[in-house]
This record gives sequence, C-alpha cells and structure tokens, in this order.
Amino acid sequence: MKRKEVEMTKELEYALERFIEIMKQEKGIKGAWNLGSITRGLSDKYSNVNIVFLVKGEEFKKVDDKVSEYLQQVCDEVVLCQPESFNSDAISNTEYLLKKEQQLMQIEVAILNEDKLDDAMCRMYYTDLSMEQVVFDSEGCVQKLLDESPKGDKWQSDLEKLNATYWFNINMSIKYLKRKDFFKLHYLMRSLMDTHVALLLNGYDKISWGNMVNKLQYLPEKMQEHIMYYRCTEDFVENISILWRVMNWFEDDYNEVCKIKGVEADNRLAPMVEEFWIDCM
Repeated sequence: MKRKEVEMTKELEYALERFIEIMKQEKGIKGAWNLGSITRGLSDKYSNVNIVFLVKGEEFKKVDDKVSEYLQQVCDEVVLCQPESFNSDAISNTEYLLKKEQQLMQIEVAILNEDKLDDAMCRMYYTDLSMEQVVFDSEGCVQKLLDESPKGDKWQSDLEKLNATYWFNINMSIKYLKRKDFFKLHYLMRSLMDTHVALLLNGYDKISWGNMVNKLQYLPEKMQEHIMYYRCTEDFVENISILWRVMNWFEDDYNEVCKIKGVEADNRLAPMVEEFWIDCM
C-alpha cells in the first residue's frame, strides 16, 4: 500500500494541540499517545484523530467526565458525543464531532485506567505501542508500557473451515438466485466476501496491528480486486456472472494460500458444488 504524508487540517491540528495542553494540566493524567492512521504515515486531510490518555486509577472517573468540557474549549460546539458500548471502569472510548466555524472535525478520545491495564480491551490500545506514537510522558509510565507492550498477531483462521463455509454458502446461493431474493442474496454475498477476506489474510497478512479493514489495505492489488468484485445487483443474470467469477477466484486463492501455509488443500468440495451450481443455472 502506498503511504501518504499529508497533514491533517489546520483547524483539527490546532484544536488537538490546545486539547492536549489542557489535558496535560489535569490532575492524574500521566501521558498520551496517538492511534490510527496518523501513527502509520497514512493520514490525509480527511483523517480523524485517535488519542489515548493514561490516567491514575483514582482520577479516572473525574477525568472521563471532563473530556467533553475540555473539548468544548477548543471548538465552537461539541456537536456529537458517542461513547462506545464496551466502556467500563477500565477504559472509556468516546467519539466526538466538533464544529469550528464551518468545519466539522472528528476526534476519538480514549481514557485508560492505570490500575486496570490488564483488561483485554485496554491491552488493545497499547499493543505494538512505539515511541513514534507517544505525545507526552510526564512520569515515565508510558515508557514502561512501551517496554512491556504486547505484540500484535498476524491473521489466522482454520483454512478447512473457511473452505467448507464458502462452498456451503455458494450452494445456498442457488435458491436465492432462482427465487430472485435480493435481500437474502445480498446478505449471503457479504458472508462469502468475508470468508474470502479471511482466507486471503491467512496467506497475505503483512501487519500485526489493526482490524480486518486495516489489513485489507496491505493485500496485493490482485487480491484486493478479488474482494472488490463482490456485490449484489437488481440484475440476477449479472449476479450469476459475479458469483461464477468470485467462486473461481476463491478456488484458486484457496490453493495458493494452502501452498503458502504448507498444508494440503481439500479440493473435493469445489468441483462438486460448482458442477451442481452450473446445472441449476
């Protein structure tokens, strides 16, 4: 994937700098680091900001309650405040939409409780933490996290199960195509795409950070094209053509990934389902 070196908007940059300075003065905040595209050299003028603050346990609730108030000081209006459903006494992650003059800016703020850093969700926020991400470290606590930061993993799934799931769903697509059931076919197409994505990431995942969407950006261009071809249209003749093409790509990709992983491919299902599928069309 081609990396970009484009700065965030000046309005967002200024708001972030002011917000960090305010947070630095707050009792109990020990440090901060960036997450997201800005830390990977992938940010551009459309990127939002993801920042994490490490907070003393006894100050966690008080700091969390003040974030919206502090953000209000760096913009004209806090338009939206959207807490995550997983928030707890260990971590609070909230997405904000800020308005400054005619600009709308997105910022995501996470607060980690220093006393509960072993929490599984907390650990995700400092996995593979690097010095380049650190914004400030007032007491050396972020450096300690750097030294003990857990390492992320490359994608791993059961290839045999992925293969079986894919061809089971291809066979299921027959009834939806014959019935011209757009909505069920649309849902099934997404399941097929997700299975194909998981297969490719087993063989071609190059990064240990991020979710499935992040990892997709680093797939070889040819493999990205295989994934982007999945879609469901109102034209069911076209849907048949789409499915025929993607199932052939999946078959080829499955064999290639099995070679990469050094495992024997199970090629019994594909020709059997393909033959029946063609006869039904």
